[in-house]
Amino acid sequence: QFPHKNFETVYCRREDRPWECNDLMGINPEWSSIPMSHIETRKSTVGDFAGRGLFAATDISADSRFDMGNSVKDFQISPSSWSIVESIFSQTKSDEQYDHVRDEISSVHTFADGYGFYAVKLVECMTEHYFGLPQDPFLKQLHSTLGTKHVTVNSGITNFCNHGCNGTYNFGHKKETEDTEMTVDLNLSLEDLDEILNDDYLVFSPVTERHLRQSLTIGDYSLHNIRQGEEILCDYLSFVGDPEAWEEEVTSLRRQCSGEIMGDIAQYELECDDHELVYSDNSM
Repeated sequence: QFPHKNFETVYCRREDRPWECNDLMGINPEWSSIPMSHIETRKSTVGDFAGRGLFAATDISADSRFDMGNSVKDFQISPSSWSIVESIFSQTKSDEQYDHVRDEISSVHTFADGYGFYAVKLVECMTEHYFGLPQDPFLKQLHSTLGTKHVTVNSGITNFCNHGCNGTYNFGHKKETEDTEMTVDLNLSLEDLDEILNDDYLVFSPVTERHLRQSLTIGDYSLHNIRQGEEILCDYLSFVGDPEAWEEEVTSLRRQCSGEIMGDIAQYELECDDHELVYSDNSM
């Protein structure tokens, strides 16, 4: 259940009008939207462990967004559904008698976890100082309508945008800090995280909750001109929507950028290939 339109209207009537009332209320007609025919997928160039990558099929100008019109077709996994997926996936990982269940659920979990954008509603952290809202039980209830962890997954090939290590990404959004996965502090406060993570994931606002799906899928843009054939790289730091997983996710990015481990999707596909090979050998 999402906040009623009335809450959004009253919220945006404040004297100090919140930024999201201007930026998230629909698609700005002045934004440049690049059709999907202008991008393509092929083997990534970021490393041996990388799988598919996203490339510019033609020159792309700065401040361009990808296929905004189809952003409404993205997959959305509600908190209640995702909690069930996570629970089943976790319970079957260590029990061999449920291997068949894990095989079925792992593809869904890997698809959402590997390609999706997390958003977490931090009800317990909503204070007057941080969010500009009073400590009121009713408001806490109002701003927890999406529950805990919510996942949105693009339905197009933009999913194949790989992480640009050491700040080499060319698609995302401008940040106040120049920290990369290698230099950012693993032990950050919520205030510090707010400067690094996309604001859309951390704010408490009826506007954001009503338009969260849109903000997760059309907020990024090309940071400079991208030449034809150049790989399009994203900033995965901004995809970490769960502050409790901050240290784990950043550590994983560091190891991937150092060539120590594979990403979740590449690892899953390798395991599937090995499984198919074993099954084929046993069938002969």
